Amino acid sequence: MSFRSTGRQRGFTLIELVVIIVVLGILAAIAIPKLFSVTKEAEKAAVNNMLANLETALSNYTAKQFVNGQTIAVHNPFDDLSNVPSNYKGVNDPVTTINTPNGTWSWRPTGNWIMYNPKTSITGGWNNGETFIIYQVQVVVDGADTVGLRLNTTPPYTYTW
Repeated sequence: MSFRSTGRQRGFTLIELVVIIVVLGILAAIAIPKLFSVTKEAEKAAVNNMLANLETALSNYTAKQFVNGQTIAVHNPFDDLSNVPSNYKGVNDPVTTINTPNGTWSWRPTGNWIMYNPKTSITGGWNNGETFIIYQVQVVVDGADTVGLRLNTTPPYTYTW
């Protein structure tokens, strides 16, 4: 039995393979930073959404206390949420990176802090081996009367994404 070549063999040349690899490298160099940017923006939106939910919870708590004639006291606003997020780790005092993994929320009674340990990097915040986003639950006073609670980030704990 004899095998006969019916023509020139087909395949990629070394130059064609190099061109394909270079094109794929350029696409990866463009796409990977965009992917990280999208991830950071998604986390930023999720954090802002949670902060808005906590502000609403504090407002609802304040209204309920007024209606019932009870005192407004600083407390953990996660207790006022109808659905506590799955990434809420509870009371965290003292704060350590072991009990506050990246992407989790916690409440620190010392300082009345709501804390978030971001997955992506931020500038500023509170650094305790990790950088945390911190908002403090503060009493809003009008004259001698307590009129509500609010979340506030104050220096030196301000941050930027």
